[in-house]
Amino acid sequence: MCCLNELPSENKEIFIIIIITIIIIIIIISIITIIIIIIIIIIIIIIIIIIIIIIIIIIIIIIIIIIIIIIIIIIIIIIIIIIIIIIITIIILIIIIIIIIIIIIIIIIIIIIIIIIIIIIIIIIIIIIIIIIIHIIIIISSSSSSSSSSSSIIIIIIIIIIIIIIIIICA
Repeated sequence: MCCLNELPSENKEIFIIIIITIIIIIIIISIITIIIIIIIIIIIIIIIIIIIIIIIIIIIIIIIIIIIIIIIIIIIIIIIIIIIIIIITIIILIIIIIIIIIIIIIIIIIIIIIIIIIIIIIIIIIIIIIIIIIHIIIIISSSSSSSSSSSSIIIIIIIIIIIIIIIIICA
């Protein structure tokens, strides 16, 4: 201020103008720097928000993909299990059918064998009866005169009748 008082009046005005201009420039520069700093801060905040949103979206997409993969794996496992169960039941059914067919065939063979045996037995019995009857006829013709032979003939006839009755009952 002392120096200012010593200056001539024209110089004083110039000096004051210079000082005021410097102050104004400093104020303008500081305002501009503040604005620039605010803009930079806002840009950084926006970039951080965008990065966070992108990260969240990526995480959500990864989670969805993992869930879809898990669901697909579960579906494939279920389908494989169902196919295995179907194959096993079909195999079991085929085995049961084969066993039933074998049992039926065995039963039929046994029945046929039994029938054949019965037929053979009946034929043998009939042949024996025929032979006995032929013998009786021969005995009757050879010894028709004696009374003891007639009683033996009666006994033989009774035996034949009993045998025939037994055959009829068995048949």
